[in-house]
Amino acid sequence: MKLDKYVEETIKQVITGIAAAKSFGEQHNAQVNPASASFSPNNSSNIIYCSSTGVPIQEIKFDIAVSVTEGSTETDAPEITVGSTTVAGNSSTAETSNSSVNRIQFSIPVLLPLSGQR
Repeated sequence: MKLDKYVEETIKQVITGIAAAKSFGEQHNAQVNPASASFSPNNSSNIIYCSSTGVPIQEIKFDIAVSVTEGSTETDAPEITVGSTTVAGNSSTAETSNSSVNRIQFSIPVLLPLSGQR
């Protein structure tokens, strides 16, 4: 897989995951990547707060090992695998593949529900 396609697919999958989590958060009185996030002006510890409520926003950090495998058969499309091993093929098909493992690091701010709210 070429680098540009890898970057594109990785970002698309992160965005899709965040969008799904944002929808779930709305149903449970939480906010994923809230627009109201800001640093307190007197804050030397870099804690992010919700500017409308003053509640600290949690930062969920991800450090993911990603395996990218490209097969040589016509039906094999490049696939990105996170956290598992993919085995494909049958005994009558000769197959070669290239594989690489990369790390992706990012964080997502989340305003968790306040206790007593649903």
